[in-house]
Amino acid sequence: MYALITGASSGIGLELAKQIAKDGHDLVLVARNVDTLNQVKEELKQFGCNVLVKPYDLSDINQCHALFDEVKQLDLGLWVNNAGYGNLGLFTDTAEDLELNMINLNIKAVHVLTKLFVKQFEQGIVVNVSSLAAFLPTPTFATYAATKSYVYNLSRAINYEMKREHRNLRVLTVAPGPVKTKFNVRANANINRGMDSAKCAELIYKGIKRHKEFIIPGFSMKLVYFLTKFIPVKWLLKASYRIQTNK
Repeated sequence: MYALITGASSGIGLELAKQIAKDGHDLVLVARNVDTLNQVKEELKQFGCNVLVKPYDLSDINQCHALFDEVKQLDLGLWVNNAGYGNLGLFTDTAEDLELNMINLNIKAVHVLTKLFVKQFEQGIVVNVSSLAAFLPTPTFATYAATKSYVYNLSRAINYEMKREHRNLRVLTVAPGPVKTKFNVRANANINRGMDSAKCAELIYKGIKRHKEFIIPGFSMKLVYFLTKFIPVKWLLKASYRIQTNK
């Protein structure tokens, strides 16, 4: 069985690849930079798995379709939509083209690739990486949080449809909190705190193997998610703004 991971060149994607390789599965690694992907492939040789490298820019929807057409004949049992990025800043200050590209990658690519998988395959698991930001109105990270809210709601709804139709397909949702990855550099955020990416990936993979519909890595982040259900939005906005402007 192959597992495909987008955004596999670093961070959670890279660490998930290691977890899956250790478990004896072959991999399809997707990211924009072929050189970085080949470095990851060399690193994974120690696990004795077959690794295919697929350099695609998934913010281009045509490339999403091209990727799927290339790999759809493989024995794909797991598809992880992990690629995405954020951009810290006031909505009036952040670049429109950067945000629209973010929407293409964080929303449209996830939407298209999920739809292609569940229409083509009779069984398997899609894992869509959302974020705890999906549950918080997040000043200075507004577009990113909105994209992750889309991913969360889309994924939970599709998974329910799959169950109601008695299909042997599941769409699982992952919502990490802050994680120490290169995401923070690209987001222009000075974040030194957060979960180690290897630990985060380990917890995510445990949840995937148990077919958990909704995976929040780490007890403290589960607590944050629980509290967001009871704290008034105006308090969440104030707290979120304070946290974000200290980055």
